[in-house]
Amino acid sequence: MTQSFAAAVEECLQGLLEQIEAQAPEVEADLIDSVLSLRLPDDSEIILNRQEAVEQIWLACSDGPARFDRNAAGSWVDSRSGQTLPAYLGRILQLRLGQPVALES
Repeated sequence: MTQSFAAAVEECLQGLLEQIEAQAPEVEADLIDSVLSLRLPDDSEIILNRQEAVEQIWLACSDGPARFDRNAAGSWVDSRSGQTLPAYLGRILQLRLGQPVALES
């Protein structure tokens, strides 16, 4: 049986939260109702949330928006760049924090 959209999003966001808390404790991270909010030390924010109608995860930050679709393998992939969500978010965090942040699916 395939995993439901809501369950897949929750699993993805929970996994990202745990990795960010372990690798970047200076980031204030909260996951409430399938919305992952990240407040960075420079007071900027990154918000990830699920969009039920289009079955995507949307990322919003000052670097611009991104939309991620779940592919057949279960990975969340940006519709424009082709990057996976963990790679995309890890790159943003690395640029903002000035340290490596290696997130995995």
